[in-house]
Amino acid sequence: MALITWKPELATGHETIDEQHQSLIDAFNRLHTAMKQGKGKDELGSILVFLKDYTVSHFKMEEGLMDRSAYPGATMHKAIHRELVNQVADLVERFQKGTGVLTLQVMDFLEKWLTDHIQGEDKMLAEHLRKRAVK
Repeated sequence: MALITWKPELATGHETIDEQHQSLIDAFNRLHTAMKQGKGKDELGSILVFLKDYTVSHFKMEEGLMDRSAYPGATMHKAIHRELVNQVADLVERFQKGTGVLTLQVMDFLEKWLTDHIQGEDKMLAEHLRKRAVK
């Protein structure tokens, strides 16, 4: 069973953002499934790196929309993105070195962060983009 299930409450109403959020959730769920199945470090590490890289790419896309639309909350939103990217990069580095592990607490933190961020900051961004007709 997936840790995060896509549901209407997670939709921002911005097609590109929602498509990328669904891809992030799919990757997150693949990581969760691999953990539950006891997959090896190589497979977990590969999914974790993909998730980190996709998150960075997604955030860059969102930040480009913020810049193009003069989003008033951009500074704070970008700072929130940087904080998560730094945390995930640290997790990946520690995992690859063997000094960190993926635990259910880590997965719960990421799940809560992702769903809260989508339902909060990203919905506000999407509303701004709709008002500005930015796709």
